[in-house]
Amino acid sequence: MSGPGMSQNSVARHILRLVEPIIFGHRRALLIVLGVATLLLAWQASMLKPQAGWLKMVPQQHPYMQVFLKHYASFGGANTVVVALKARHGTIYEPQFMDRLRQVTDAVFFVPGVDRSRVKSIFTPNTIYVDVIEDGLAGATVVPGDYAPTPEMVRRIRANVGKANVIGRLVSEDETSALVLAELQDLDPVSRAPLDYVAVGRQLEKIREQFEDDRVSVEIIGFAKVVHDMTEASVEVAMFFVVALLCMALLLWIYIGSLSLAMIVLLTSLVACVWELGLLHLVGYGLDPFAMLVPFLIMAVSVSHGVQYVNAWANEISTRGATGYQASLATFRALAIPGVVALLTNVAGFSTIYLIDIDVIREMSINAAFGMAGVILVNKALLPAVLSYLRLPNVEKFRHAQAVRERIGDAVFRRMSVLTERGPAIAVICVCIGLAVYGALRYPQVQIGDTTEGVPELRPDSRFNRDARQIARDFWLSTDIFTVVAETFPDACIDYRAMAEADRFAWYLRNTEGVRDVFTLFDMSKLAYAGLNEGRLNAQVIPRDKYSLAQSTALVPTTTGLLNKDCSALAIQAYTTDHKASTLAGIVEAVKRYEAGENQDRRVQFRLASGNNGVMAATNEEVHRNELPVVIYVYAVVLLFLWLSFRTVSGVLCVGLPLALVTLLGYAVMVEMGIGLKVATLPVLAFACGIGVDYGIYSYSTVAAGMRRGLSLRDAYYEKMRSTGKATLFTGVGLASGVAMWIFSKLQFQRDMGILLVFGFTANMIGAIVVLPALAHFLAREEYRHRNKDLTVGAEEAFQPR
Repeated sequence: MSGPGMSQNSVARHILRLVEPIIFGHRRALLIVLGVATLLLAWQASMLKPQAGWLKMVPQQHPYMQVFLKHYASFGGANTVVVALKARHGTIYEPQFMDRLRQVTDAVFFVPGVDRSRVKSIFTPNTIYVDVIEDGLAGATVVPGDYAPTPEMVRRIRANVGKANVIGRLVSEDETSALVLAELQDLDPVSRAPLDYVAVGRQLEKIREQFEDDRVSVEIIGFAKVVHDMTEASVEVAMFFVVALLCMALLLWIYIGSLSLAMIVLLTSLVACVWELGLLHLVGYGLDPFAMLVPFLIMAVSVSHGVQYVNAWANEISTRGATGYQASLATFRALAIPGVVALLTNVAGFSTIYLIDIDVIREMSINAAFGMAGVILVNKALLPAVLSYLRLPNVEKFRHAQAVRERIGDAVFRRMSVLTERGPAIAVICVCIGLAVYGALRYPQVQIGDTTEGVPELRPDSRFNRDARQIARDFWLSTDIFTVVAETFPDACIDYRAMAEADRFAWYLRNTEGVRDVFTLFDMSKLAYAGLNEGRLNAQVIPRDKYSLAQSTALVPTTTGLLNKDCSALAIQAYTTDHKASTLAGIVEAVKRYEAGENQDRRVQFRLASGNNGVMAATNEEVHRNELPVVIYVYAVVLLFLWLSFRTVSGVLCVGLPLALVTLLGYAVMVEMGIGLKVATLPVLAFACGIGVDYGIYSYSTVAAGMRRGLSLRDAYYEKMRSTGKATLFTGVGLASGVAMWIFSKLQFQRDMGILLVFGFTANMIGAIVVLPALAHFLAREEYRHRNKDLTVGAEEAFQPR
């Protein structure tokens, strides 16, 4: 006789004959090797440090990023730090405030990693003004070189500020606040090592502590500050991890009925996390703040597999009177193949997100793959070897407690088995179809990118976001800058047609929805030309004469970041109302529309994009471009492994369809909760899918095995719920409870991840115990044709010598 069941059974036997001697024939040597390896990796893990990088967060191969990197030396980057000093009483034009602003400017200048040529405030030499005097034009720095904190000097600075066109950019409109702007380099300019953003954040906090008092408040924003605040919250994340472990230990104790067995599951899961973190450091990576969910995920997967194994091991001892060795070997033969297939499916699925060209997501993919390797070794080698030396403590007590739990569960599971009958199965499938339609209707409403005004990594009430809101209120030219680069030809500054086209585009962009204002070379050169013409208002234009044009533009230095050295590229800086994805998408579309149809001088090309919002736009487009393909790739890999595991269409559909429904509903949850699809959340649904694969493979394998032994579908489902089903139910509830604490995190992105993972764990659990049997009623007929060809190797063979 032949069939899928027979072929897989022989393959399973062949694999087990190769692996069993290694695990059970040399148990002591295996435990020594794994123990030494764990100690070495624990040493490696102890040296792991947070490692954030601004360039890791962006798609460096994206066309916008190529423009950004091409002109970085001329126009600077988007990795900015903004320090705002606000007078609590009065205006900035007080000697004490001015002196403090000067000191803060100096302090920011010496922050590690700052590009000192691009530090900007009214005290820096790259902030100038142009004045019309009797003999023509005069210009100088806003703050004179002979500055002294005297009332006379302050009055002079106030007059210069009014001439320098910095109101709204460096000085607030009500003149109660002033900015210090700086740009960070991703590599430390001295050591050339990756910049330590946490150290930069600490230095910025020291500036706040030093200069903030009852007269002046200090607001600080920027990527470095975000990373610092996220890292500071890592203590809270560690606390969540410990609390989750304690909750899991308690639930394991209640479920298994033995504290020692519960601790074995928990400790082996911790060993898997140690392997993950140790391997991560061994290959040269750090732990990015956005990857903090991965150790939780690895612990979740490991606990899920550990519970299945320990529960089956204890049942072998209590029901069959087996020794620890016999029970471990029987359990290994019964669960090794579906367990390893599930884990390999996870590895393949997690590895698929490596296709996204954003380094931090690729690191998460590698991190998860290392963790799954640890789970495979720990749960399929270390745990079986350890249990083979143990005996079930107080078998009679365990058997009695198990009988009590089974009496309670059996009544519930017997009622649940009705889901395999035609009427209830139709009802379940109809509900699923309705939910699928709801999810499909919600899917187009998923927001790509940020949905909030502040940074989405931190809670809206965090100090950072409060600072960001205050700065946005004070400075109408906000810190959200979207820069379009006008690429032209050398010495274009003396070509009227080229400059007029760039100026026309600036006017067009200024009138685009979502743009507060635009700042360009022409805003300063027009003032200079008017000054050359006795200050006449009608002279604030771009002169047609090339010599006059050269004279007016020459007064704008390249240090302003508005033009490069040979004037072959101009920075057109649009200050946006916010950095929401919808705002940026509208601006991008407007620029593309102008370049495609309204550009009247093809010698000038308007290139997207630079500035922090330009980089966000590139990231949003990369996420949008990869989101659907990555989901397709993940499911293609999952379905391939399901086919290799079951070799039946019914097996693939019974496991795959509930997974797809959960993913579709996950998007609906994102819409309802206002969670955007971005770098932090893009991998979460893929990771949650991995947990669902575990549930589905274990559930269907057990049901299929029962049917092939001659049981009806209803009886096979009932037996599944009494064995692996209980473990699935416990694992889903336990993991969802542990991750639910993330909802109270100070980190907004972790709260978002917590919501999605709670939904993913719970919904996949429901899919495995409710939707799967309903689907099996209509799809699993194929299993009846291959009775007595069990998918797994019979546990009874554990008692027979080899």
